[in-house]
Amino acid sequence: MALFKKQDKDQDGKKPAAKGETGKESSKKVVPKKQVVAKKEAVNLVDGVKKYFRGVYNELKKVHWPTRREVLTYTGVVVVAVIFVGALIWVFDLIMSRFIQLIIR
Repeated sequence: MALFKKQDKDQDGKKPAAKGETGKESSKKVVPKKQVVAKKEAVNLVDGVKKYFRGVYNELKKVHWPTRREVLTYTGVVVVAVIFVGALIWVFDLIMSRFIQLIIR
């Protein structure tokens, strides 16, 4: 099986005209590729940022925001739990320090 390389020439042996070329000079201004790419990247970046914040906004609409009463209740539970655990650690620390003092004497 032979592989053939695609040729960029017409049957006459001349290179075909690129898109938009008709042999006459066009009146369109030629823009370097770097500028076009930079504009596309900037547009994509702006569109991406807009899409991100739209998604954030839509997700925030789905959030269950607690009422003032729920916030106060949950805060009270956390404060009581922290005080309880702190007191528990203090008691165990006191017992362990007395025990170590008895061993050292």
